[in-house]
Amino acid sequence: MILKNSFIFYMREKKKKKPLRFFNEAVEYIDKFDTIDMLIEDNTVPLELKDYSSNFLRNEMLDELNNLSNIIKNNPDLKLKALTKAEKQIFQNFIKFYSKCPICGNLNHFFNLKRVFFDDDKKLLIKELIRLMTLNNRKIEKFKIQLGVPCCNCYKNFYEE
Repeated sequence: MILKNSFIFYMREKKKKKPLRFFNEAVEYIDKFDTIDMLIEDNTVPLELKDYSSNFLRNEMLDELNNLSNIIKNNPDLKLKALTKAEKQIFQNFIKFYSKCPICGNLNHFFNLKRVFFDDDKKLLIKELIRLMTLNNRKIEKFKIQLGVPCCNCYKNFYEE
């Protein structure tokens, strides 16, 4: 028993004296036969860079949180749920009235109409479209003027050329 314990003790002591070596050719950033001391020295980051990287990461995370906050605040589905009955009726009439493209007659996407209706940057445009929608003008009927929102394809053809 004493011989066995002394052998184990001898092996442990022998292992402590040997430097730990990494040798894995699959890992590209560790050279073959690097010692742990060399690896630590090569991968230490100066204090200035640590501060910069931590602030950079913090700033990136804050930017992402702001983007998510804007997405949640400008969610058309949440805004639709918050409408009163009269506002919901106006919304439904808007969707129904502007569901067809006045140029080609194709159906407009419901999602795009809903997004435009609730876009804060287009409030004046929406008010004017609602006013035109409710306008009963004989001249418009007489000359068969078609009011509407162009579909994606017509918009690209007319405005992006």
